[in-house]
Amino acid sequence: MPDDTDHPATKLDLADLRVHVDQRFQQIDSRFEHIDHRFDQIDSRFEHIDHRFDQIIEATRDMQTEVLRAFHDWARPVELKLRSLPAIEERLGLLEERISRIERGDKRI
Repeated sequence: MPDDTDHPATKLDLADLRVHVDQRFQQIDSRFEHIDHRFDQIDSRFEHIDHRFDQIIEATRDMQTEVLRAFHDWARPVELKLRSLPAIEERLGLLEERISRIERGDKRI
């Protein structure tokens, strides 16, 4: 079997090689285009995830605000009632003293 490595390449051999190399580069370009397309899809998904994450953060802040407002609305009347307790205790003490005097029959009421 003759060895082709010793023979010089012909113009036809070079043309065949050029066609073969061009085909391989086209295949590589096609693969890179496919990879670029996949990266674009991934970027789009990350943008969607970022958008959803921002929505979750906003919803969480809104919920915090609603909880704080509800707590504040509940706490205001309770605070007012708690502030008035010492006055009620003092008045109750005075009433107890008066009742005790009445029960003992004190003339001074």
